[in-house]
Amino acid sequence: MKKLVLSELNFELLIGRIYHTMVVFRKKELEKYQISPRQLYVLHVIDGLGLKATAYEVGKIVDRDIHVITRLAIDLEKEGLIKRIKKTPKSRILHFVLTEKGSSMLKISWKSKRIDALLATIDKENYRQMESTLIGISTMLKNNLRT
Repeated sequence: MKKLVLSELNFELLIGRIYHTMVVFRKKELEKYQISPRQLYVLHVIDGLGLKATAYEVGKIVDRDIHVITRLAIDLEKEGLIKRIKKTPKSRILHFVLTEKGSSMLKISWKSKRIDALLATIDKENYRQMESTLIGISTMLKNNLRT
């Protein structure tokens, strides 16, 4: 079997490898808190959106359909991490707010971000270059999704 070599010719493999490694790393780190990286990401988005946090708004940021976010929100509510509330009694739109447990989970999760400690070992110029490259790639891919 031919050994795959990461190079500019197989960019997709490189991105896939980085993504997979980071998710596995973070998942292992979060196991003790019984929360997945995806759930934690959504909690951060809900926290950032504040009162504007709806399935639609969260979905726009995390690039997922409303039904996927709704399902995830139901699970987060069962775990006691968020509450889904109606803005008005007759409204069909649910807003998400963090519970005390959800806010605590965010604080705890920041303390366990070993990946930040690893990234801190990269000198500032290389870190800025990596950050700029990744933001550029992300922006380019998002823009191409729209066409």
